[in-house]
Amino acid sequence: MGIAIRSRGLRIHDLVSKSAMCLFYGVAGAGKTNILLTLTRDLCREDGPCLYISTEETLHYEKVGKQAENYANTLFAEVHELDKLLELFLQLSYMDFRILVVDSINSLYRAVAYEESSLAKFTFSLGFLRSMSVQKGFKVLASAQVRAGEDDVEASGMSLLEYYFDTVFQVGFERDKRFVKLVKPKYKVPLVNYFEINEKGAVWV
Repeated sequence: MGIAIRSRGLRIHDLVSKSAMCLFYGVAGAGKTNILLTLTRDLCREDGPCLYISTEETLHYEKVGKQAENYANTLFAEVHELDKLLELFLQLSYMDFRILVVDSINSLYRAVAYEESSLAKFTFSLGFLRSMSVQKGFKVLASAQVRAGEDDVEASGMSLLEYYFDTVFQVGFERDKRFVKLVKPKYKVPLVNYFEINEKGAVWV
């Protein structure tokens, strides 16, 4: 077993900066939203404009409000239906955002997975984002929910998510510590960073 690389978040920030589509998945409460907010703050402060879409009412507006100057280049939106999310994605072709953040990208799909057209809509939305990322050069950051009650930590629609996202991280707990582990691309030596959450967001330790 290789020794995990622990670099206080520097390597993760570097990978995210170089990635066209970057995904964080994990259990509820692991810190996915805080990581996305922190990355949005750091990346969009100078490289805006950015669009942050919340689909599950987990956005911490109090943290955004306390650092309003750091999110001046970010537009926040809430979407609660899969069709509305897809409609908003389609409108991106007429917008000029540098970074799109979706928290979480599979929650609305999970809610209607039983519907016949839901898988097609979810697949189309991921493919469209990938195409737009290539054509317009914007970055996509997203989180993904994990199925409740599963022994293995896996997000709903994970096979599709892994196909379309070029960088994938797992977020979770290890001995009461929060961690971020690189899942894709794979390295011989695992990349694992630990972090804490405070009033400003995720802080690497």
